[in-house]
Amino acid sequence: MNSPRPQLVRVVALTTALAYAPLLSGAYASASVHQTPNCKSIQLTLNRGQRHVVAGATYTALVITNVGTTCAIWGVPAIQPVNAARRPIGPFARNLSMGEMPLRHVLARGGSVSVSFGVTKTTSVPSSTCHAARAAGVVVTLGPFFTRRFLAMPLSVCTASASTTTRLLAPGTKG
Repeated sequence: MNSPRPQLVRVVALTTALAYAPLLSGAYASASVHQTPNCKSIQLTLNRGQRHVVAGATYTALVITNVGTTCAIWGVPAIQPVNAARRPIGPFARNLSMGEMPLRHVLARGGSVSVSFGVTKTTSVPSSTCHAARAAGVVVTLGPFFTRRFLAMPLSVCTASASTTTRLLAPGTKG
């Protein structure tokens, strides 16, 4: 007598693999959205958006806009404060979204995603653990989408410990 169990196991395994395939490729989307090609560096711009000051920190939306055909983007930008010669000053921004799954954003022409880039006031951190320095801006890298984009943004950062933060990309321009 043939048991339906081996066939059931194959169906469950295939269904599970299909369900998790977008997550394994860094995406979190339906099958139809997953067919959208990834954004290319040439079709993405990076600009500063709104700025908010909250209890000892300043948050600036870093806005990524698609100027090309419809494409998909996701992830957490790596953000590094730099001097005028674009040499690193202090550590990379801390990722505050550790453990969260990246959402795959599909951007039509003119569509934007953003990240809230936080900078703690250096006067709020003990000088022994901060070592404040002036940065001319930041260099932003976002996985396969673009590398080392400079954004002028004068700021004071700690060089001995991370005083900047980043998160997952969010829809829109508010960070």
